[in-house]
Amino acid sequence: MKRSILARAVLWTTLALLTILVSGSGRLALGQDGAADTEPAVEKTKEFHGRLPNYYPSVVDEKQREAIYKIQEEYAARIDALEAQLAALTKERNEKVAAVLTPEQLKEVQRLAAKAKTERDAKKAATKEPAAGVSAT
Repeated sequence: MKRSILARAVLWTTLALLTILVSGSGRLALGQDGAADTEPAVEKTKEFHGRLPNYYPSVVDEKQREAIYKIQEEYAARIDALEAQLAALTKERNEKVAAVLTPEQLKEVQRLAAKAKTERDAKKAATKEPAAGVSAT
C-alpha cells in the first residue's frame, strides 16, 4: 500500500511538472551547455487600469464606478506584491521538482512540452486562417 501511495505521489508530481512546463509558466531555459540561464527577469511596471467585475457595468453609475476603481487601486500594489511572491515561490518549487528528474527525464519532459507547444501553435494558426473560397464581399 505504501508503494502505491509513493507511486501516486511521484506520478502527480511528474504530471504537475509537465503541466507547468507545457503551460509555459516555470519554463526552464537551458543554454547550449545545459546550464540554466541566469539572466535576471526584466520587471514590468504595471499602470493601473480599473476594471469593473462581471455584471457591474450595467448597474453602477459613474460615481460608483469611480469609487470601485479607487478601491481597486488601493489594493493593486499589495496584490501585485503577493503575486510576485507567489511567482517566486512557484519558480522555486518548479526548480526543486525539476531537480528530482534525471537529465534524460528532464530532456524528455522538455521534448514533450515543446511538442505540445508546437501542436497548440499549429491549432491556433489553423483557427485564424480564413476558410478557403470565402470572400469578404
